[in-house]
Amino acid sequence: MISATGPAQASSLQAVTRVHPAVDAMTEPQRGFNLRRFWHSLLERVWVVVVCVVIGFFIALGYLARTPKTYQAHAVLEVDFQQPTFVSGEDTPMRMRSLFLASQEALRTIEQNLTNREMLARVVRAEGLAEDDGAALLGTSQDSSKKSSAATQKPTGTSRAQPNLVAGMTFTPMEDALAGALSGMIKAAIRRGTRLIDVFVTNRDPIIAQRLAEAVGREYIRNAIERRASFNQDALRYLVEEEDRLKLNLQKSEAAVGEYKAKNPEALQLGGGTAGTGSQPGSGAGAGGSRGGIVEDKLQDLNSKLTAVKTDRLRLEGELNQIEEAGTDLNALLDVPGISIAPLVNEARHNVTQIEAEIATLSLRYKAKHPKMVAARASLSEAQEKLRQAVQTQPALLRNAIAQSKTTEAELQRAVHEQEGTALALGKTAIGYQELARQAETDRALYESVLRQIKQTDLTKDIKTDAVSVAEHAALPRSPVNPIPSKAITFGLLGGLVIGLAFVFGADALDRSLKTVDQAEDALGLPVLAAIPEMRGSDTKKRHDDKDNEAPREAAMYRLVDEAPAGPIAESFRNLRAALSLLGPEADRKVFLFTSALPNEGKSFTSVNFALALAHQGQRVLLIDGDLRRPSVHKVFRSSGEKEEFPGLVDYLVHSVALNDATQLVATVDPETSGRRLAQLSEPRVGQLYVLSGGERAPNPAELLSGESFKELIFEATSRFDRVIIDSAPILAVSDTLLMAPHVQTIVMVVRAAKTPRNAISRALTLLDTAGNRPAGIVLNRLPRRRGAGYYYYYASHGYGDGNGSYGGVYGESEKKLASPSDNGGQT
Repeated sequence: MISATGPAQASSLQAVTRVHPAVDAMTEPQRGFNLRRFWHSLLERVWVVVVCVVIGFFIALGYLARTPKTYQAHAVLEVDFQQPTFVSGEDTPMRMRSLFLASQEALRTIEQNLTNREMLARVVRAEGLAEDDGAALLGTSQDSSKKSSAATQKPTGTSRAQPNLVAGMTFTPMEDALAGALSGMIKAAIRRGTRLIDVFVTNRDPIIAQRLAEAVGREYIRNAIERRASFNQDALRYLVEEEDRLKLNLQKSEAAVGEYKAKNPEALQLGGGTAGTGSQPGSGAGAGGSRGGIVEDKLQDLNSKLTAVKTDRLRLEGELNQIEEAGTDLNALLDVPGISIAPLVNEARHNVTQIEAEIATLSLRYKAKHPKMVAARASLSEAQEKLRQAVQTQPALLRNAIAQSKTTEAELQRAVHEQEGTALALGKTAIGYQELARQAETDRALYESVLRQIKQTDLTKDIKTDAVSVAEHAALPRSPVNPIPSKAITFGLLGGLVIGLAFVFGADALDRSLKTVDQAEDALGLPVLAAIPEMRGSDTKKRHDDKDNEAPREAAMYRLVDEAPAGPIAESFRNLRAALSLLGPEADRKVFLFTSALPNEGKSFTSVNFALALAHQGQRVLLIDGDLRRPSVHKVFRSSGEKEEFPGLVDYLVHSVALNDATQLVATVDPETSGRRLAQLSEPRVGQLYVLSGGERAPNPAELLSGESFKELIFEATSRFDRVIIDSAPILAVSDTLLMAPHVQTIVMVVRAAKTPRNAISRALTLLDTAGNRPAGIVLNRLPRRRGAGYYYYYASHGYGDGNGSYGGVYGESEKKLASPSDNGGQT
């Protein structure tokens, strides 16, 4: 009997003290973009991209069908550097205006004013767009094209009265609303590197678009001219009023000056003259500055003469000092400017130069003792002596000149002192006169300035030009600018493609499963011992027909090593057999445990086929069904009509049956002939497969597996069989596998490709590491065989070696009688 011995011992494994190194590697987020992975993910979900592209195409067609056609007219305005004028003046306002127009801020200001709401309301009124309640502008009338065509045939200047914005024009609510609608149709842009402004107008009617493009530039220029004319009229009116006031002030100031001169005639001697009286227009402060009086002029003249005399005396004294320092050195004396420019000295130097030239000419024809040469040298000595005498007479002449300069300087000094006294005596009398004269001169200057401004303003008030002009008139647009079919369809296709690629990328980024061998090895840090491809219907077909086989077709889905030995799945299990045989010495690789993180990952499928592969190698193999919660191995090898009541693992653990009675021989394989015979053969061949099923259902499987009976089972099984294979329960479902892990030699983790989440594998590996037995590797089950097979590769070549001794043409007819498999058979 089987009795419960206590609560499950899985709770003791909840505290995890150590973490497997592979877990750290797997929990770290992947960095960077894997182009190869994304490409194959795209091949898997290419239908999503195709659907998105098709949807984008139909959206583009719908957009083209629903969007009305719009046309765009284009006009170009040019901004000059200065305001046009006929007056060549350099007055400050004109210079400031020119500086502003030459700046980039002026271009931006004009650009913004072109789309100003009041400016657009002016355009609406000028073009009569409010007469039909905006139907022509908004394209809501059937006859808008006819009306706009008729309007364009009328002269612009005679069709209607032009608005005058400067006169305080107000707009109706309809005009204001249409101006707001028009602002969305007009775009002004400065052309980079130029002084041109492009004006674009978009409308459903091409004629309306052309009219508006012309009207915007025309109305802006007209508005600017009217504003300037209004300003000039106001300025002229103000200047005329100011001219009358200044004229009256000037008359009063000149009258005051004349009255003061009549009372104080001596004031004219100090300053003023006739400048402030107005008797000589064009003179005075307004014309050329204040003229000095008689006393002031004489005093200034004396000071100038005195300064000149002092300068000449100082120059002569400096030359005399140079002569005294030179002594008798003739060359140094000749360097003094006063001696070198003396007429007597210049004549003597000229004679010396001539004689020296004659001697140079004679030396070419005669020798030094020739009479002519002797006479010439004598003449040269005489001329040099005369030059010396002339130079020696100059110091005396300089002393006489210095004495005369001192005398003249003293006389001028006395005259200056006398004139200063006279000016001081007349100062008090002239102060009042000078104040009146300055006031009169100031009034005259203001009056004359206002007169000039009046003349200039009167000349420029009627100018009908502006700094902004139309450089290119708008042409009638022939083709719509929106929607453009090629552009709309291109954007629709590209948008669908981008959305599809984004969906594929997002799905791939959110997919936490393992899809490839390389990905599994990099993420888990464990080797992939075998990659089992996904099963197909053709994999279960036999090479020879077996009419006597009563096993259902589903049983073949578990025993592909027997049923399809030449298929890629059977070859993958032979690869697994070879990989596990190379893990270490034979004594250390006799007991294998196959487990998974979650149910339905293919651990039972892997255990059965791996056991069959070992049996095909000629070994005695024991397959133990360690999943006591959901045992399924006995269903794989059960023949039709065979009862399920067989002793198994539970019976052995409770000591109710011996191992010999609990195991069943289910397959015998002859490795020499590669033939198969059933377990009912009296004499077993070399390769034998025994199964220890689950047996009775136990209420306490965890307690049974944690006792000494399981350890004794492993010891006895290894002494009687070459290999022991254990099919265990999922790690995260129950704790049974963790209790068996310390007693086995090799643990193999089965992972279902493209399904098992990484966090589940991470938790399973952590628990196995806590149990003290590290997995030897990974079996990647159900690897896809679709178009990305180059990416989801499973190291197999289909049909390699067909007809040349491969498995497919040698196996004999099967004689087994097998039971139907479990409901979750196959690879899961």
